[in-house]
Amino acid sequence: MKWIRLGAGWPWKRQSAPVMALGLYRGTQEWRLLQLVRGREGGLRVHAAGVLAVRDAADEGRPGAEPEGLRLRAWMGDCGVVASTVVAGLPRSALRLWRMQVPAGLDAEDMEHMALLDAQGRHGLSGEAWCVDFGVLGPAARMDEGVELLVAAAPRAEVEGWQQGLHSAGLPLQMLEVAAHAAKAAVLRAWRCQAGEGTGCHCIVLWEEEVATLLWMLDGVLLEEQGLEVRETPELAAGFAHHCRVRGVELQQIWLAVDVPMAEAGLLRLYEALRQGIGMACRDEAEPAVQWLQPWCGMAFGDAGVHERLLAQASGWWTVCGLALRGVDAWSC
Repeated sequence: MKWIRLGAGWPWKRQSAPVMALGLYRGTQEWRLLQLVRGREGGLRVHAAGVLAVRDAADEGRPGAEPEGLRLRAWMGDCGVVASTVVAGLPRSALRLWRMQVPAGLDAEDMEHMALLDAQGRHGLSGEAWCVDFGVLGPAARMDEGVELLVAAAPRAEVEGWQQGLHSAGLPLQMLEVAAHAAKAAVLRAWRCQAGEGTGCHCIVLWEEEVATLLWMLDGVLLEEQGLEVRETPELAAGFAHHCRVRGVELQQIWLAVDVPMAEAGLLRLYEALRQGIGMACRDEAEPAVQWLQPWCGMAFGDAGVHERLLAQASGWWTVCGLALRGVDAWSC
């Protein structure tokens, strides 16, 4: 099995025939599945989406228990799913994630070798028990420090379990990807569709389970990614204000994207926290507006029922959508 690389420099080519990709994400409680289709005209269409509850491992051996592979195959048959590319993401509880810096100018093989050495030497993760992957985040904070990588390690037993279940479902697994990095791909695609040219400085705030990721965009290009751990909502206001002051750049727009299901009151608290952070940073200057980022902007839907279901549960689908995007649209990175 070959793990897909996460670099952002891939060329985007419109295919002459429709391309299908199935995104799979297995959380602690459920599988989320979403199939995207790129048509001959180049547009993206959501063909199918669904959720399956995760079975306890002990249930697999009980009489009459349906194996995960058969359940996945049944879901595919019910939805008419034909997957030419399957991109899967492990739950975060099964991953070890960290960042590291490497010299600029290295090829992918050298970067992979350095990531393996770092996993073994600094984190004590042996190659016999752990699979290691990496993605290129971009230049390090200081240009003379080279390139920053996101490194992920998963137990081989966990990866092999995925392969067995998906193989028994008849799914042609080609890529296994870091789920924590996939949501960013979906966010950037949606932002480009909604913001258009996106001139000037924009900040996309991606909220994921008490973690806010700040994506700083300038004239449509991702300049920097910053993470904020937020235990209470007021911390978002203070952290966001600090980063705005440090950058010292006049913002044109702030976009809020939420990747976890939240009640309306929780969404309102996030919105107000950002507004408060803007006020703390801008003071007497004109304050940019906060706008919601729509997950399915620019996408068509093959079935009205799927459209309604995803609109009702719009948050919580960023990751699985980002995984599927890897199979049909590398430009979305």
